[in-house]
Amino acid sequence: MQDKINQLESFIKTLPIVDHHCHNVIDKQPNIELPLAFVLSEGDSINNPLFLNQLKSTLIFKRSIKDIYKFYYDKDFIEDQEENGEIDENIIENEINIKRNEIGTDNIMREVFTRSNIEAIILDDSLKFSINSIELPLKSNLWHSQFTKVYRVIRLETLLEKSLVDAKIKGMTFFVWKSYIEKLYRDTIDHPIDGIKVVGLKSIVAYRCGLGVENPSIQKVLEEFENVINEIQNVTAATTAKTNQFNYRIENKTIINFFIHIAMGVSSTLSRPIPIQIHTGFGDSDLSLELSNPLLLKPLIESYPNVPIVLLHCSYPFFREAGFLSWVYPNVYVDIGLAIPFLSINGMKTSIQSMLELAPIDKIIYSSDSHYIPELFYLGSMWARNIIFKVLSKSLKNNEITLKESKEFAFKIFKTNCLNLYKL
Repeated sequence: MQDKINQLESFIKTLPIVDHHCHNVIDKQPNIELPLAFVLSEGDSINNPLFLNQLKSTLIFKRSIKDIYKFYYDKDFIEDQEENGEIDENIIENEINIKRNEIGTDNIMREVFTRSNIEAIILDDSLKFSINSIELPLKSNLWHSQFTKVYRVIRLETLLEKSLVDAKIKGMTFFVWKSYIEKLYRDTIDHPIDGIKVVGLKSIVAYRCGLGVENPSIQKVLEEFENVINEIQNVTAATTAKTNQFNYRIENKTIINFFIHIAMGVSSTLSRPIPIQIHTGFGDSDLSLELSNPLLLKPLIESYPNVPIVLLHCSYPFFREAGFLSWVYPNVYVDIGLAIPFLSINGMKTSIQSMLELAPIDKIIYSSDSHYIPELFYLGSMWARNIIFKVLSKSLKNNEITLKESKEFAFKIFKTNCLNLYKL
């Protein structure tokens, strides 16, 4: 049996990866170093030294700062260099930043993708980053394509916000706006920017009004459209293709739910319906966790049975609920990003193992949910391989699966499930 376990471990370590959900890397600015404790959490700690220091006591920080140091220096940080065997994490982080600046973002990214064997990524390029209300530029989709094959998903809320700002500026009536956003949606899919193919949709409805997506009456939508237009103030025509910024954040449940139904309705009529990724489970403080339970999506799942729905982030802490939904609905899939690598080792293992109590392997998809820094692509790949090996090797030892099946399962999770789902 040990020989089979060793074979499985070697196989998983070298598997090619398709990362189906990640975000653009920040275009590093001089004299700006993002603290690792900030990057490795969802807490708003950038201007809160006490909170930032508290986040350094998380298991992900303790583990990841050592992993990143080893990535750069190809050796462990020696504990006995410090008094009483204590590790001074400020020294480690300083050493990491020295190496980062010496190597440069392009070379770091190239090394990360080579070591991680990442064959393709699907970017959600709508995640922005600001410090003290100053938005930092992100690397373009084309920049990312230097290192691997790149595809895109469209974030529905971003498209919706743009359409509402345009409606305000141009004085559109509701029905003119409805036709406009339907055309904008189709054009965005059919005419990709910079030749980066759009292969899916993305929604952060959990952040805005929760996952209980309703199908409002047209009369209710018309009323709320007028309310939203009246809310939009001081809108200018400053939106540019480069920044894609506009001066409005949509939180109106009726309008958001209405557009989700438009998008999924259009997708359902296509010969190959477009998958939609939906944020579920944990996130930052902007989220009401009780409204992020994937069970709330049941009516939406049933309304569009031919539209693939991917529950992002293992739906943590609702991983069993996610596994159940993928077990009873043919159009539900589950992604393992953010849960890996942002949980403790035991948390990562428990989440994946619990989800697989019911979930079909054919519906589990790898992602890193990497954002801001290249190293998260590396950590996601490394720990996903580690955890998937631990989980599958346990099933192998229990004689639930054979060595051949365990290899097939790993290959599906890291590559072929994504290729099949998005028709890549």
